[in-house]
Amino acid sequence: MAGVQSDVIASASVKRGRLHIHNRRWFDEAVRRFRDDQEVEILITVRRATRSIQQNRWYWGVIVQLLSDHTGHTPDEIHDLLKAKFIPKRLAVQDGNGEVVDEYVLGGSTRKMSTAEFGEYCEAIRAWAFEKLDVQIPGPNEL
Repeated sequence: MAGVQSDVIASASVKRGRLHIHNRRWFDEAVRRFRDDQEVEILITVRRATRSIQQNRWYWGVIVQLLSDHTGHTPDEIHDLLKAKFIPKRLAVQDGNGEVVDEYVLGGSTRKMSTAEFGEYCEAIRAWAFEKLDVQIPGPNEL
C-alpha cells in the first residue's frame, strides 16, 4: 500500500529516568512521515548482546556437525532436535469451550539468546552428548 509508513526502530539510552534517542534528527524525520492522528504503539526493550558469530560457527561447525555425523541425521534435523530437547516450547490446542484437545512440543528459538544463554545451551548439549551418546564435543577453546 503506497504512502503507508512502516515501522520506525531507533536505539536510545536512559539517563536519570529520561529517554535519550540516538540519531534524534533521523528519528524525528521518520515520525513526521506518519499521517496526522495515526495510532502507533511504542515498545521499549532492553538491548543485550546476542550470541556471537564465533559461537554460531562453533555450534553449527562442531556441535551440530559431530552429532549429525554420529546419528546420520541432517544438521537441520539435529538443530531441531536440540531445540526441542533443551529449549522446548509447549503449545496446547483448545476447542471452542477452552478445553485442551491436543498438546505439542516444539523447539524454541536460539535467535535472540544472549551470549551467556547460548553458552549454557551449548554446554547442556555437550554434557548430554557425552552422557547419552558417548560423543565428546570439544569446547570452543579446545579446537
